[in-house]
Amino acid sequence: MPVESDPAISVDAFPPYRRWLQGLAFLLVLGTFGLVAIGGTVTSYDAGMAVPDGFTTFGYWSLTAPLYVWWHDFGTWLEHSHRLKGYVVGWLTIGVLVGVLLTQRRRRWVKALGWVLLVYVILQGVLGILRVDEVSLWLAGVHGVTGQIFFALTVLMAAALGRRWMEVEGGAQKPADGHLRALGRLPLGMWLFLGLLLLQLALGSSIRHGQASLAIPDWPLHYGQVVPPLDQEAIDTAVAALPSGVQAQQLEAMLGEPVEAWRVQLHFAHRVGAYATLAFGVAFLVWAWRRWSDGAVRRIVVLVGVLLALQVALGVWTVLSGVYPPMATLHQTVGAVLLGSSAWLAVRMKLVAKDVSAVRSAVDDRGLLGRAAGTSGERAVAA
Repeated sequence: MPVESDPAISVDAFPPYRRWLQGLAFLLVLGTFGLVAIGGTVTSYDAGMAVPDGFTTFGYWSLTAPLYVWWHDFGTWLEHSHRLKGYVVGWLTIGVLVGVLLTQRRRRWVKALGWVLLVYVILQGVLGILRVDEVSLWLAGVHGVTGQIFFALTVLMAAALGRRWMEVEGGAQKPADGHLRALGRLPLGMWLFLGLLLLQLALGSSIRHGQASLAIPDWPLHYGQVVPPLDQEAIDTAVAALPSGVQAQQLEAMLGEPVEAWRVQLHFAHRVGAYATLAFGVAFLVWAWRRWSDGAVRRIVVLVGVLLALQVALGVWTVLSGVYPPMATLHQTVGAVLLGSSAWLAVRMKLVAKDVSAVRSAVDDRGLLGRAAGTSGERAVAA
C-alpha cells in the first residue's frame, strides 16, 4: 500500500538513503576514535613535544618526512603517527562534506553539520600546532577535550545519514497509530548525563596534562581520609605518613617534585565528579530502560551502563595498579567510547521518543476511558 504522508512532507523529494555515504561517515567515526586513542597515548607517555616543530616534522612536511627522522624513537614515532592520523581524519571529513553537499541538498541542518565538522577539524589541527609552538599544557588540555567532542559529532553525522533517521525525518514510515513518525525531544536527563560526561572529560584532561593522575595514591579513601588534605602543609605530612615509602617515591618520581596541593585538589574533584556521574548515570539508565521499550534503545542503554562501570573500574585500577601510562590511556580511550555511545543513545531516543509517547498516550487514554465506563456501569447497577 502507498505510504500516506503529510502534504508538507514529500517522501519523493526527500533524499534516499545512500549506503556508501553512511559507510564513509562510519569510517570517519573509526578514524576519529583512532586519533583520540593515539592522542591519549601521546599524553600518557608525555610525548607531545617529541616533535618540537608544530606544522612540520623536523623541518619536513609531515606527509613527506623520511622514516629516519621519526621512526627511531618511540616518543617521536608516537607523536608523528598522531599527526599522520590527523591528516586521514581531515580527508575523511572533507569526503563526508562533499558527499553531503551532493546528496543531502534538502537537509540544511545536515549540510550545516558537515561544514561544522570541517571547520572543527581545521581548528583542532591549529590547536595542535599552537600547543607545540607555544609549549602550552593549557592548549594541550583544550585540544584533548575538543577532540572527544568532535568524536561525538561524527557519531551524530553517521546516525543522521543512516536509514532509520532518514526514514523518520522524511516521513517514509507510518506507525500503527496512523501518525507519521517525527523526531522527539531528548529528555532532560539525557542532556544532564552528557553534561556530566563532558565535565568529567575536561577534569580528566586537566589531570592527565597536569600530571595529577596519581596525586591521591589510595582508594576508596584519600590519604586514609574521606576528604583528603587540601593545603600544602597537610599534604606533605600525609605523603610522609604513607604506609609504604615506595608509594611516596613513585609519586615524586612521576611528578618530578613533591605532591602539590593543586594536583590533589584537581584529582579529588575528578573523583567526586566520577561518583556523581556514576550515581546519576545509573539512575538515568534505569529510568530509560523502563521508559523505552524499543529494543535498539535498550541495547544501547546496556552498552552505556557497561562502559560507565568499566570506566569507573579503570579509574580505580589506574590508581591502585601503579601501571600509569597504559592504564591511563585505556581509561581515556574507554571514556571516548562512553561519550560516543551516549551520543548514539541520545540519537536513538530522539528517533523513537515521539512513537513511544504516542503509543503510551493512546494506552493511557484507553485505560482511563475503560475505567470511566466501568465506574459508570457500576453506578447504574447500584442505582
